[in-house]
Amino acid sequence: MPFFIINTIIEFNIMHTNKTLLLILLTSLSTPLFSQDIYTDISTLSGFNAPHNVKGPFEGGIPGTGQSFIDINNDGLQDIIVSNQVGDNKLFINQGNETFSESTAFQNIALTSEKCKGVSVADYDNDGWDDIYFSCNGDDYLFKNNNGNSITDVTVQAGIINPYNSQASAWADINNDGWLDLYVINYDIRNPAHGTSGDLVADAFYLSNGNGTFTDIIAEFDINQVNKPNLAVTFFDYDNDGDQDLYVITDKLRGNVLWENDGPAVSGCGVQWCFRDVSVSSNANSLVFGMGVATGDIDNDGDFDLFFSSIDEQTLLINQNSQGTNTFIDASVGSALNLGVGSIGWATMFFDYNNDAWIDAYIATHNNTAELSDTLFNNNHDGTFDNMNLTCGATNLLKSEGAAHGDFNNDGKIDIVLANFDNFYEIYKNSDTNTNNWIKIKLIGGLGINLNAIGSRVTVLTNDNISQIREVNSGSSRGAGNERTLHFGLGSSTISTMEIIWPNGITQNLNSLNNNQLHTIKYADFISIFSDNFE
Repeated sequence: MPFFIINTIIEFNIMHTNKTLLLILLTSLSTPLFSQDIYTDISTLSGFNAPHNVKGPFEGGIPGTGQSFIDINNDGLQDIIVSNQVGDNKLFINQGNETFSESTAFQNIALTSEKCKGVSVADYDNDGWDDIYFSCNGDDYLFKNNNGNSITDVTVQAGIINPYNSQASAWADINNDGWLDLYVINYDIRNPAHGTSGDLVADAFYLSNGNGTFTDIIAEFDINQVNKPNLAVTFFDYDNDGDQDLYVITDKLRGNVLWENDGPAVSGCGVQWCFRDVSVSSNANSLVFGMGVATGDIDNDGDFDLFFSSIDEQTLLINQNSQGTNTFIDASVGSALNLGVGSIGWATMFFDYNNDAWIDAYIATHNNTAELSDTLFNNNHDGTFDNMNLTCGATNLLKSEGAAHGDFNNDGKIDIVLANFDNFYEIYKNSDTNTNNWIKIKLIGGLGINLNAIGSRVTVLTNDNISQIREVNSGSSRGAGNERTLHFGLGSSTISTMEIIWPNGITQNLNSLNNNQLHTIKYADFISIFSDNFE
């Protein structure tokens, strides 16, 4: 394709936000700008018409989008919820035929006058229905799902008071009492009228009281470490000790923070619960313009690695727990995940797009050049990745900022929702033609385990002796909620054994699980069978 044609497309793309017209121009060219071999943008065909609007480049403070998969009606299909800074938040119901329809049953989530950003999903009250948390510039909102029929604002009665410029949130049961707790990222206090910078403000950490209400325990933390311009957050078990640790991504070269979960409060650590700052000792205190975060085991060695974004540098930290130390090694340059000077990274994700038993990586960027645009990285199984951005299809030249992954059509292949700031959200269907095997595991708690089973770890061993781990979590990437159902690519192999470690430490072992299926496993059923065997 002649260079001047590409340049014309870029200029049009920046100046106009009419997505339909842009698609017509792109498809009218004899040679497409990007190959669609792996991912296909089906936003228009599927009815996923989700705009993202702002009045100016920083309306409502620092930019932000929210995108999350949610099965709002428990029909086994992943619906999609998105936020908006100027205009309505929207919920799209999955129709089961690769189409979506905008919901009219949950209109109160629109929050038309609010500037909302991150969205996270979890069943905070253990009633079997996923609820929704919006992070906004101003008051945040917690909505209770009423059996998939309606939704109720319970923010005030739950004790949620967070009137700041919040960006994202994440859920975990940090004390294993069966109730999910909530960490909320606050960037600063902004002037809502002008979007100007304000004073820094501490994050919020809402510990569940077990009755639908929460208590903010952020005052138990070092104020210097929680009072930062933070932009992303995730819970994961970094040290393999069975509880959920906390990692916060920080902007402005102020240093990311890793909080190690050390259990009940002791002298000198906490009042209700003890989290120790191990950022420096673990080498996780990277000084970056941090914006997005992903956790996953890229080398299949049994511990979780970190991938987070920044400006000019994108960082991969390899966990050394399986090698005997609770530290990380920076492998960014050698891995080829670092896009380099000029790149402006936002959302990051890990998932196995081609089901070859090795998780791959994805990053959304603000760049409008092909070389630095949104990128899918193929895992080479040796600690390095191949850059697939010119052939993956899940890329554009817009200001892509948020992303979430899930399997919306239940075909065993991971799809992507991508947020383009002040433009449109898009859904990319995984159209890869590989025939690799896969398996999906949906865990359901009960009997003292949070119903979402967040914090559970699953290890799959295949007959070719490859071991993979996944962990159930909610909240990561960039203001996002990935589908919680665990997905494992298996290549040409079959499963030899599968181990589940539930949040309370009880281990369940299974075998003879069929490939290319979703398996739903309930903790209550396991305990019932276990108990019967010992009567």
